[in-house]
Amino acid sequence: MELHLLGPVEIRHHERPVAVGRRLHRLLLGILALRANTLVSTSELVDLLWSARAPRTARAMVHSRVSELRTALTAAGIGDEQLTILTDGSGYRMLLDPTTVDVHRFRLLVARGGVADGALDWPQRRDLLREALALWRGPAFGGWLPRQPPPPEVESLEDARLTALEQLFEAELNTDADAGVLVERLGPLAAQHPSRERFTLSLMRALAASHRPGDALRAYEQHRRWLAAELGADPSDELRHLHLTLLRVVEPDGSPPATAMSAPTLPPGPAELPAEPGGFVGRRAELTHLDAAVRTGSRIVALVGPAGVGKTALALRFAHARLHQRPAAHLYADLRGTAEPVAPATVLERFLRALGVPGDAIPADLDERAARYRSELAGQPVLILLDNADSSHQVRPLLPGAGSSLVLITSRRRLDGLVATHGATQVVLAPLTESDAQHLLRQGLAASAADESAELRRIAELCDRLPLALRIAAARLGEFGGGTALAGRLAAEGDRIGLLTAEDVSVRAALQVSLTALDGPSRTMFHLLGVHPGQRPGTDACAALAGLPPPVTRDLLDRLAAVHLVRSVDGRHQMHDLVRLFAAEQAAADPVAATAALERTLTFYRDTAAAADRVLRPAERPNFDTAGSPVRFADLPAALAWLDAEADNLVAAVERAEADHPQLAWQIAAAMYGWLFRRHQRDRWIDLYTRGVRAARQVGDARGEAMLSGRLAIPLSLLGRHDEAAGHCARAYELRVAEGDQLGAATALLNLAAIENNAGRPAEAIRRLTQADERSRALPDAGHLRALVASNLGEAHQLAGRLDHAVEHYRTALALAETHCGARDMAEILVGLARTHRRAGQPLETLRLGQRAVEQARLAGDVLIEAEAREELGHAHLARRERARALTELSTALETYREKGHRGTAELTSRLAELTRSAPD
Repeated sequence: MELHLLGPVEIRHHERPVAVGRRLHRLLLGILALRANTLVSTSELVDLLWSARAPRTARAMVHSRVSELRTALTAAGIGDEQLTILTDGSGYRMLLDPTTVDVHRFRLLVARGGVADGALDWPQRRDLLREALALWRGPAFGGWLPRQPPPPEVESLEDARLTALEQLFEAELNTDADAGVLVERLGPLAAQHPSRERFTLSLMRALAASHRPGDALRAYEQHRRWLAAELGADPSDELRHLHLTLLRVVEPDGSPPATAMSAPTLPPGPAELPAEPGGFVGRRAELTHLDAAVRTGSRIVALVGPAGVGKTALALRFAHARLHQRPAAHLYADLRGTAEPVAPATVLERFLRALGVPGDAIPADLDERAARYRSELAGQPVLILLDNADSSHQVRPLLPGAGSSLVLITSRRRLDGLVATHGATQVVLAPLTESDAQHLLRQGLAASAADESAELRRIAELCDRLPLALRIAAARLGEFGGGTALAGRLAAEGDRIGLLTAEDVSVRAALQVSLTALDGPSRTMFHLLGVHPGQRPGTDACAALAGLPPPVTRDLLDRLAAVHLVRSVDGRHQMHDLVRLFAAEQAAADPVAATAALERTLTFYRDTAAAADRVLRPAERPNFDTAGSPVRFADLPAALAWLDAEADNLVAAVERAEADHPQLAWQIAAAMYGWLFRRHQRDRWIDLYTRGVRAARQVGDARGEAMLSGRLAIPLSLLGRHDEAAGHCARAYELRVAEGDQLGAATALLNLAAIENNAGRPAEAIRRLTQADERSRALPDAGHLRALVASNLGEAHQLAGRLDHAVEHYRTALALAETHCGARDMAEILVGLARTHRRAGQPLETLRLGQRAVEQARLAGDVLIEAEAREELGHAHLARRERARALTELSTALETYREKGHRGTAELTSRLAELTRSAPD
């Protein structure tokens, strides 16, 4: 499948065009593809498609067109694994591989071919840019809508095309292209786009290469006049330099000279920069940022980031690229970072000697020495690289005074003080992009090696895409016979840090330097983070881990973030995997402390999840008794938000606890019940509760095993695995009866009946529910259970076609729920009652009940029940011949069904397809 936006919008499947509808359908498809895998709000789509002239029904039209697009894609055989349009909150998200869209392929090719980072030679860059431009088939999006300008992001595609053309001509001029042909192509472009100066620059170069320097000078003069008249500006420095060069070498009659003048040389000075790193890869965005910062006047630039992220390599790359602009001198010092920081006075003495100051003339006092250093640099364009700085305090005496010197600094610490006092530009380096990381790894493969893209991608992720780790891995690829073997070894967490060693270079040693510089409490906090079971703990969880108050813990985490051992965002604290493994190594040295920290953390997760679950399910009995939670939840949205944020950590906690802390394992799983039910995480639910059942059985906790076995049946049944579900329910029933737990036994019977309903066996469901009803009637505090029994009886009678009986049971359930249940149960009962009235041919009552169900589902935060309610509203609107409203409700419901894997997805898809075939534009 391919999507074409660089020309008329078109989707092709198996090399044949797919009919997706009219122009509005195509533009909508194009916008979502242009922002592949990104949420686009409905409001924004309306603005993009209609600008200020949106009709009153614009939002409904968007919903309808999206639904029609889905139908067309399904009809063409394009599966969800290739392209799917999801409803995401208040908008839509198109999920697909971006490389199937020509715009994204164009951008990738231009990103590789358009940047002079040394990774590719000129012919390779030329070929990539040619391939990129060949993707264009006409104006982007086919020219948008008549009488309406395209939105800026579509208009910007034409700018990107022109930029790629500029880069292509530069590449052509640096290869063996025919200069005369280039002149013919560049002349019209320079005339048509005078504001794009690079066309004029390339035209002048092509004319000079064609032995037409006089014409090149005339092209410059024409451009200069246009700039002055239209913009009141002068040509760029680069264009003026080329103009001056041509003036020097052109004879008075405009003909080329017999010999050209040699470039002037500048007086020599200290030249201390280390060699430019070989095999440098990527960092195009960072280099562009650095260039822009220096062009706009920044004279102090700090590159900061974690160990092994490539700060020094980038600094050297940038420094060498600028030597032709600052040739008077270049100074370099390794300040030895946080381990053994070099005193500023020592560095100043060495710099002064390099600048020619005799030893006996170098002052002893630090301030006087710094003043003499500034005097020596005054008036000289000097480039200074201060590598591996410890702090702003260490760097300040080494900064030049007035003048045009440029200082580059690298550090593992943030240098916020230097930003505050000297206006330094601070750039925080992140790991390499996925493509750049793989490119770096390929340097370790023989030219004849087989394509191992998947293996290299895996190695890159296992190395956290950190350049140091990637270079070591690349160096060891040959030793392991290629990517497959090395990826396999690195995947074993216990081996990974040790494998990333090459002679005297290792990831472990680089991290040890950062760790050594920490104070004792910070070092202990770092060690304990290696014990945490999840990837992104919150501050409260870290406080439990350390056994410290949250404010103290937050201060320690800030110290770790300052040296880039932890990334702290929105109260969550994450380590790169390699850093986490190193922390776990350090924690293992004190197993008693590590075990105590883990138990504190698991207990925190159990108690806090239990407190959140009580807010979600206030009418049901608690999962187990706890001492209380350190976190309090004001309302249901707050509890749901905490569970949403901590879900991955809670799952990791269950997995970690199962072997050594099984009691905590099953209890954490049990405390996630309300969240799992609301968020419809069926596969995760099955895995968690399977572990939980094992853990409860391991500690001999029959009540825990019964509880989890009964709940495990729910997702199994919803996925159609009814026999498995019944087996777990039967086990729960046996355990409840053996324990003398009448309420639990009745609940197990209710769950067995729900399985029978899901399997389409209402008679057996009614038998089980009758038994559950008999058990529950004699029990105190069983109002919630009795409401659910009545609701399930309503569903069973509805399945059996006895609609009057179904309404009666649903009404009973609703009356009980108003006293004994929460919003979610109310919503589910209202949906069942609305469905029954709809099947009885009563659309007005269906609409009334369906709207109430939507309100209750929203209160409960349950999007799937809300979608079921909207489906009923849609069918009721259809019965009343309100087609537009019906399509909106049904389309909204279907999007949620698809996202959550609802069993009614196929049926509703088919129904919508029938309804939309003849939909008007």
